[in-house]
Amino acid sequence: MITFDMLSPLVRAFFVLWALLLCLTNIGSAVLAAVKKRFRFAALAVMLFVPVYLMWQAIFDFSLLENTGEMSALTEKLCSVSWLYPLSALSVFTVTSALLFGMNLRYDRTFITPGTIKLYLDKIPCGICCWRKNGRVLFSNICMNDLCADITGNPLLNGNHFCDAVNNRMFTVRGKAWRFACREIEYDGEPLFEMIATDITDGYAKTAALEKDKAELSRLNKELRDYYLSIDESVHRQEILQAKMNIHDEMNRLMLKTAAADKGDTRALDKIFSLWEQNALLLCMEADNKTSAGYASSLDSLANALGVSLIWKGELPQSLGEKEKELFFFTAQEAVVNAVKHARAKTVEIAFEKTENALLCRFSNDGSLPDSEVRFEGGLANIASIAEKQRAEIFLENGERFTLVLKYHTIG
Repeated sequence: MITFDMLSPLVRAFFVLWALLLCLTNIGSAVLAAVKKRFRFAALAVMLFVPVYLMWQAIFDFSLLENTGEMSALTEKLCSVSWLYPLSALSVFTVTSALLFGMNLRYDRTFITPGTIKLYLDKIPCGICCWRKNGRVLFSNICMNDLCADITGNPLLNGNHFCDAVNNRMFTVRGKAWRFACREIEYDGEPLFEMIATDITDGYAKTAALEKDKAELSRLNKELRDYYLSIDESVHRQEILQAKMNIHDEMNRLMLKTAAADKGDTRALDKIFSLWEQNALLLCMEADNKTSAGYASSLDSLANALGVSLIWKGELPQSLGEKEKELFFFTAQEAVVNAVKHARAKTVEIAFEKTENALLCRFSNDGSLPDSEVRFEGGLANIASIAEKQRAEIFLENGERFTLVLKYHTIG
């Protein structure tokens, strides 16, 4: 029988190396298991490490102290056994250690562990950080560490300081837009703080492009609106021209009717006078001059032609727009014509009253009061229809004088 001490130094060195590798393998298994909090597997690795280490130490001592006579009794006894025993023991330890090490590696790949979570959080394209109330950072991935270094110029050591630096804002770092969001969470009854940095580069670029398209669309809408207004103005001028032509033709016929009318027929003369009045009013209303001064001049001309004095109890409010001023002068012209026609008035007063939400324009005359109920017909009916479209209304006020009221609503 060949004992272990009879082997050549080279073979014994091979056993020493074998035992050393097994020692390192068991140390690695114990560390892996402890990190994953698998303490039973860590204890098993330590149990395997102890006999392997004793064998390695005995063989190593025998090689060093073989010729000195200073070897311990345990070393002599272990090295005096058949070489097959160390071979079998190391073979068993090798298989057991390899299985244990493989199980630790497989557990890391098939089960969720803190290391696995850290590994995958480092790979995600967003930054994550968690810290305690005092600012101590419990966890942060690589992305958040890099963002903190780029924004503050310092490493991520205090979560509160970094949170104050970003303050839930957006930052552009290395050509990318990042949005930071902080919130308070609770874990095992302990209040913690979490911050997530999200890459919004694509969304930010799309939003900017959308804002640009929106501005362009607004510009196009404005141009189209101006174009439609110009078309409406052209059509309006054409309609005015056509209306004038019709009015002039009608006045030619009225002249013939007036010349042929019986001077003793009062009803026929009133009818002809009413037609003259309506045509004169239409001509004044469709004048080419669209300014306030032009409307006022037309109103003064009409009053002078009818022998009526205009008394203004105030200036025309500047808050009125062009459409409101146009409606005002139309109403004033109709009030002057009706004052002469129906009340034989000599004076027409125009007064203004401004309330919180409305503006009242009163047209009063010194003529006779009507004997019956006044109905809006002819020109007044048309003006009342126009006023309704402009959020205004026309009505009468009973009193010592006949008063026509034009009320504008929501005038600033």
